[in-house]
Amino acid sequence: MLQRRSTILFIILVILPLALLAWLGTYLIRDAEKRTDASMQAILAERLSSADHHLLHDMRQLTDRLDNWGAQNIGSARLMSERLAKHPWIAQTWAKAGPGTPLESFAGEASYQPGPAFVADERMEAINEATRQPEQGQLTSILDEGGPPFQRFGTPGASVALLPRSAAWITYLKIFGYHIDDKPGAEKSQSWSGWHVGDSTFIYWHRFPDGGLSCALLNPQALMRALFQRHPQPGLAAPPGRMMLTTVRGIPLHEWGKRLPGSEQPPAAHRACSEPLSQWELAYAPANEEFPKPYLFPIVLGVGSGIILVFVVGWLYFHESAREIRVAQQRVTFVNQISHELKTPLTNIRLYAEMAAHRAESQGDAIAKRQLGVVEAETARLDRLIQNVLNYARQQRDKLTIQPKSLVLDELVGRTIEFWKPLLETKGFEITYSLGGPASINADPDAIEQILGNLISNVDKYANPGKWIGIRTEHDERHTRVIVEDRGPGIPAGKRRAVFEPFERLRSDLAEGVSGTGIGLTISRELAQLHGGSLTVCPQYRDGARFILTLPNQP
Repeated sequence: MLQRRSTILFIILVILPLALLAWLGTYLIRDAEKRTDASMQAILAERLSSADHHLLHDMRQLTDRLDNWGAQNIGSARLMSERLAKHPWIAQTWAKAGPGTPLESFAGEASYQPGPAFVADERMEAINEATRQPEQGQLTSILDEGGPPFQRFGTPGASVALLPRSAAWITYLKIFGYHIDDKPGAEKSQSWSGWHVGDSTFIYWHRFPDGGLSCALLNPQALMRALFQRHPQPGLAAPPGRMMLTTVRGIPLHEWGKRLPGSEQPPAAHRACSEPLSQWELAYAPANEEFPKPYLFPIVLGVGSGIILVFVVGWLYFHESAREIRVAQQRVTFVNQISHELKTPLTNIRLYAEMAAHRAESQGDAIAKRQLGVVEAETARLDRLIQNVLNYARQQRDKLTIQPKSLVLDELVGRTIEFWKPLLETKGFEITYSLGGPASINADPDAIEQILGNLISNVDKYANPGKWIGIRTEHDERHTRVIVEDRGPGIPAGKRRAVFEPFERLRSDLAEGVSGTGIGLTISRELAQLHGGSLTVCPQYRDGARFILTLPNQP
């Protein structure tokens, strides 16, 4: 029991605080890392957004310049294609005056061959189909909605939102209202322009109100070289890490930044470029100096100090407890040895007292017999107290045992009653008993006699005002019960379990002037449990206290 209590105290005083401190430290560290990571992601997202916005702004400016380069004061698709062909980045232009008209081609200033899979007629037809005149209502609605500088165009019957970023070709419309000086409603009466983008291939298109269509194929190397030269943005310092621009298929296009230590790691954030560069992707690998690790030293110091404090307190407590336990064990051992030594002279005193009582009875000396009877009763009481101390010492060392054998319980109870009867009657107690036990039962007679002696002794000590004791035995198919009850002050409901604890007493007024060790009921319950039974207080009995000793018929 002592070891079990020590284990429970160790768990409560050491294990639980350590677990709580470990949980708290882990929670604080994870929370700090989570907050740092959230802050880093927000900053990286802003950095990628800024780079994307700059790319988008340059594409919008390029689109506006191409509009002004070819369409200023020109209302013909053919004349615009001829003028666009003179731009240094354009490799080839096409013009289609309207439905049913032939396609005209013009060679540009830049040399570029898009590859055998590129067919100009197919691209012109795709652009014409996406931006044909019957869809003017759609263009007008898009212009009214505003939004980003460019908007996707889908082919008739296809959903624009379902087009993947890696689609072979995507058509984009330039939205009016991007510049601060754009006049509301002016674009609706003018022409429209935008981009037709494939895998690293850029075609500028311009649609006139009369249905004419002008397209220009740009040299992608010249376009990308011009875009990349403007990163980092003019007037802004290069980022400390490594900014990367790739295609959606992962093909590297361009890198910029200071590339400080730590930026060689894989990117920490990604972002798809805005339209019409949606087939590109931005990524950024930060440098170590940008986002230092969370400052965890105060957390580790606080949690570590708490853990050390718990260990110190636990060690001091258990060191002091171990010292007290050693002292208590030494006291118990001392009392055990003294009690054991007292058994021999006490047995001799009891033997010679009985012999002297027989001699006084034979000689008719009533006074001597009465005095010797007191000596015998007190000797028996002292013997019982010593036996309780010895049994308690064995119980503390887990060495308390019983030796069951077949016995007639009613005979044992009867002998015990007869032994106590003179003392109880002298104090004015009325004794009532009813013996209805089984013919035989396997039990340790000394243990059962000690249990009954302790119960009757408690009646003698605490139930003296009631002047009544009842003892009865009964049995059924499985159990045999010995019931001892009185008409004293009883046991409060909150004390029915505490009375079985060692050295536990009830109210001080009940224990005033009462001698004893306070371990009688503890030993009695332990002896009952060793038999496979129990010793309990009956909660329904209201006239005093009722103890029920239950023993199994088949131990």
